Amino acid sequence: MALSDSFVKELTENVQGRVLLQASLAPYVYYGLGGPAEVLVEPATSDDVRTVLNLCHRENVEVFLLGSGTNLLVRDGGLRGVVVYLGAGLAGELEMLGESPDEIRVRVPSHWPKVRLLDWALMHGWAGLEFSAGIPGTMGGAVYMNAGTKWGSYAEVIERVRLYSPTKGFFEKSREEMGFQYRGHGEGLLDGQTAVISVDLRLDHRLSSAESRALVDEILGYRGSKQPLERPNCGSVFKNPPSGPGAGRLIEACGLKGMRVGGAEVSQKHANFVLNVGSARSADVEALIQLLRERVLTEKGVALETEVIIVGE
Repeated sequence: MALSDSFVKELTENVQGRVLLQASLAPYVYYGLGGPAEVLVEPATSDDVRTVLNLCHRENVEVFLLGSGTNLLVRDGGLRGVVVYLGAGLAGELEMLGESPDEIRVRVPSHWPKVRLLDWALMHGWAGLEFSAGIPGTMGGAVYMNAGTKWGSYAEVIERVRLYSPTKGFFEKSREEMGFQYRGHGEGLLDGQTAVISVDLRLDHRLSSAESRALVDEILGYRGSKQPLERPNCGSVFKNPPSGPGAGRLIEACGLKGMRVGGAEVSQKHANFVLNVGSARSADVEALIQLLRERVLTEKGVALETEVIIVGE
């Protein structure tokens, strides 16, 4: 059912940010693919986020919370209801919570890019975020996915997470209560109407400034040599199995590097990356992901679990 004109009018009148109708989501997603949002809201403040979530809850309207879209595939039919873009347009700056000679506690807004936070830490000589070098996206996504690399993950530095939902208002969860796991968090904590507002981190001096910068350079060099950064993609498509070869190794062992469906292609550089080579539809990417899963299961007996989140119609 289409959203009513009165609902859209109320949204428009009560948020400071932009409200767009039938807006293409392709520019908001790293794949550069996907259909439109029935309504797209670009909130300007956390109060806007609260207002949108409250209105959608009151009217039983479906909500999708969108960060930088780095780990997302939006189907060609788009998304019904309201998409809330928790991105660069949001106001809010990093806040100091406490500092001693050995450690610092900071509160970071959810819309802050990971790279911006890492740059800040390096500039001020605080260690603990080196693992995040080269990881795209926002801090909200870092919480949702417990983003990380083989060098570490955000669960190691997160102290608390501040959230908002229409039923609970503003509330906080500790790192332990978040139930972080490999590329994920505890079930039921971040449903469609619970937004990450900010993240409290604890950083220290475990490395000198020179050591931190050297490690960041090493990680960036490794990622550049191993990962296909020249074409639109979502990063790793599948989670690595808990034991045995990684997802990329399994796909490569099945001879699937370079496999194409329409404009989607398995990277020749790293088989766990599916690329948009310029003419793909979301349906091509999804079909190729399904093909990879089926072949690995048939030939290697391993059921791969997707890391990319696939949404829409």
